[in-house]
Amino acid sequence: MVERVVAVRLLKHVDSYNLLPERQSAYRRFHSTETAIAVVHNDLVRAADADHVTALVLLDLSSAFDTVDHHILLSVLQQRFGVDGLVMDWFRSYLSDRQQTLVFGGKNSMTSQVNCSVPQGSVLGPL
Repeated sequence: MVERVVAVRLLKHVDSYNLLPERQSAYRRFHSTETAIAVVHNDLVRAADADHVTALVLLDLSSAFDTVDHHILLSVLQQRFGVDGLVMDWFRSYLSDRQQTLVFGGKNSMTSQVNCSVPQGSVLGPL
């Protein structure tokens, strides 16, 4: 429940101050993969109509969030998104002291600290 409230408030803050790139479609109201495809298609058609050579490079970044360093994420939240005070303390607490254990064949691995990646299965993870 708390994560949902934080997500709603963070998105309002981001929208109010136009903090996301203009063409970012993910996690924005009234934007989707369909709007992203429409923009790319439009750009390609306009370039072709103007006799420009075009190239399209597609990247699969589905696992990119598994490499997000917590210190860098917190720094971006503070410096680029203007998150500070109690809200920053909450994000710091949300990301700190996380641990993981692998369970395989009924046996547990040693516990290790997690200092990168977003929490899997959380509301805030994809955001």
